[in-house]
Amino acid sequence: MAETTLLELVTPTRIMAQKAVQMVVAPGVEGLFGVLPRHAPLLAGLGRGIVEVHEDGKITDRIMIDGGLADVSGDSITIMAERAIDLGTADSAALKEAVAAANEAEADFLNAVVAEL
Repeated sequence: MAETTLLELVTPTRIMAQKAVQMVVAPGVEGLFGVLPRHAPLLAGLGRGIVEVHEDGKITDRIMIDGGLADVSGDSITIMAERAIDLGTADSAALKEAVAAANEAEADFLNAVVAEL
């Protein structure tokens, strides 16, 4: 069995993900970085982009975040993001409706999500 690291992705309103995974690729402010089991401790700023969750050599989840922080230890990565949307379950029609009712910052993020779908 492959080694895993615990991924926790949280926003101010909910826990988006909490599971053991083989690798996480996150959009750092200085570029993409990957986290594997036994990664060295790290605190990194995150930019807007997609968090990719890898299991069994494949990307299993893609979550769009709007910046935040990543706290990496040897056995876990905790991503704290202001906003996040799971691209696997996102509905582009509903997102387009939400853009009309959103403030400027939210609309900008939602339009970025729609562009990724």
